[in-house]
Amino acid sequence: MKHLPIVAALFGALAAPTFADTPRMGGTAKVALGADILGTQPGVVRESGTDTVLHHIFEGLVAYDATLEVQPMLAESWEISDDGKTYTFTLRDDVTFHNGQPLTSADVKWSWERWLDAELGWGCTHWYDGSEALKIEAIETPDDTTVVFRLNIPSGLFLAQMSNFQCLPAIAHPDSVDADGNWVAPIGTGPFTLGEWEKGVSVTLNKNPDYAPASGEKSGYAGQRIAYLDSVEFMVVPEPATAMAGLRAGDLHLMVNIGPLEETELGRAANVEVLTGPGLEWSTLLVNVHDPVMKDLDMRLAVAHAIDFEALAKATTRGAVGYNPASYSGQSVYHTDVQKTGYTRDLDKAAELLERAGYDGTPLKIQTSKRYGNMFQNAVIIQSMLAEAGIEAELEVLEWPAHLDNYFQGKFQLSSFGYSARTDPVMNYWSVVGPHEESPAYQWNNEDAYGMTFEAAAETDPAKRQEIFDKIHTMMIEEAPTLNLYDEVNAAAINTALNNYEIWPGGKPRLWGVWLEE
Repeated sequence: MKHLPIVAALFGALAAPTFADTPRMGGTAKVALGADILGTQPGVVRESGTDTVLHHIFEGLVAYDATLEVQPMLAESWEISDDGKTYTFTLRDDVTFHNGQPLTSADVKWSWERWLDAELGWGCTHWYDGSEALKIEAIETPDDTTVVFRLNIPSGLFLAQMSNFQCLPAIAHPDSVDADGNWVAPIGTGPFTLGEWEKGVSVTLNKNPDYAPASGEKSGYAGQRIAYLDSVEFMVVPEPATAMAGLRAGDLHLMVNIGPLEETELGRAANVEVLTGPGLEWSTLLVNVHDPVMKDLDMRLAVAHAIDFEALAKATTRGAVGYNPASYSGQSVYHTDVQKTGYTRDLDKAAELLERAGYDGTPLKIQTSKRYGNMFQNAVIIQSMLAEAGIEAELEVLEWPAHLDNYFQGKFQLSSFGYSARTDPVMNYWSVVGPHEESPAYQWNNEDAYGMTFEAAAETDPAKRQEIFDKIHTMMIEEAPTLNLYDEVNAAAINTALNNYEIWPGGKPRLWGVWLEE
């Protein structure tokens, strides 16, 4: 059967871009990054800023558009077998890599087999190796422009996973590695090439002069990725105040992931425009259920009932959004009244739970960082609310790399954290629930809930998927392995010299399709 677009979430109108009438070629746009990238190999050592940079260098077979429908990118089309287990992709014939070599099916097969090599440590191998039910049993290349993926089971998520933001299965040229298989250079097909990475300072991308854009208008990560700029310089600017000053002075052109305080201050500048819209990222308070204190359910629920989640959300976002108890965006079609059910502040109940837990007054420790301002603000507010409930808490303010590393290793008691955008509830839950012995980053070691995620992944009936998501959410609220706070506001600030920049629900900045005034 022919492919049908899938929609992971429904959104309102996108924020309008700012633009002059006629695109202008040339110039260098400078973008603030809160921290340096972690590497140039997609999905291996990653975080949001690293993903952003590499999405300008690499492309996949398919990509999400601005409405979060899967569209062709390096593939011009695909077909799905009647049994749902064979996906056949036809490649575009106009694509070349940054080294001038044409894209072939052999390159696609090589790239995928590299990402799926268990020894590499690619972040989403588990999606495709059978450890989460779905397994790619074979990748076949009957000719230079055809790639066939054979799966062990039908999947309602395969195309969505292939379009994923965090673990883009990028199509790289084999010359990206040396003779021993070590990664040496990112050779992709995207509109920009890697110019220079001055570690701790900046990452410069240069326009790919031989880039062949996909068909269709620019939309999300899909459509035409036309580079009008000669280069993009991602500047490492850890302090928001420094980035804001640079934006006002014209030394920077773009600052993303801004918080309400920055939004208010930058909104006063005549040469700065603030763009906001709904996003898929979410803030949360992680609870280490393996910690000697927090493994007690009564203790976890006491913390939950000590927090006024609605007030927290309103305070941190300046009233932009409210409490979302679910592990996925309130914009999702699968977010119903069930997902709105969470915790209410009840200090008497919190006191009762603390007594049952035998809490001795030892301060809890909340890890946080200032890489994303809202994480720190959330931690400060939570600390205050816990104190009002008789729970002392101390903040451990870490540098972002240490904060992130502790998350992956499960080295925290409580952690003010946030997750980048996922486009289907299953992907969100797979970030949270799973066997702790396989990864300490799994917050919720519940076999029943974990099994339900696989049911939802294979299910194509929306009503049946909703039933599964409702059950998982109800169980999660009962066990409190993580306390979700609110959906992130997708906000960016641009110097008005940058034209045609727009935000989208995916939240990732895109520096193609934009230009600078003279």
